[in-house]
Amino acid sequence: MYLLKFAFYAFLMLFSFSGFSQDETEQVEVIRDLRLDELAKKQQQINKATGDGGLLSKYKTSSGKYKGYRLMIMNTNDRDLAYQTRGQLASRFPQHKLYMAYQAPYYKLKMGDFLEKSDAEDLKRSLSGMVKSGIFIISDVISLRPEEEQRLIEKALNQE
Repeated sequence: MYLLKFAFYAFLMLFSFSGFSQDETEQVEVIRDLRLDELAKKQQQINKATGDGGLLSKYKTSSGKYKGYRLMIMNTNDRDLAYQTRGQLASRFPQHKLYMAYQAPYYKLKMGDFLEKSDAEDLKRSLSGMVKSGIFIISDVISLRPEEEQRLIEKALNQE
């Protein structure tokens, strides 16, 4: 009985190996979407523009975020004044982001995300009558909206 089982299992094993062997005459056809090539080429251009020494490297930090400018609107220990000014600016200039931070004992109110200092200076001039305290342009890590980032990348690619 044992010999019969052994012969049966040996036959199954030999049959399974021969059944799963590959025929060398068969070929594999790879169907590839050509849009993938276009996408890879576009990504290569973006990497070239944003990489070390690329045209966008002057706008980027080492961590890949954008360098730019913001307006320091207020640095005060008067909480109510800081929130009141923030509310006024938010209603008058909804297109610009406001950043409020508390660094004991001061409330710091910053405004805008600008790549170019000249853009920050334009907003500073328009705010001079509204805000009583001194407004300063400071260097900061900024947030870009996706459409602004896309415009910047296209500008860099067109300059190549």
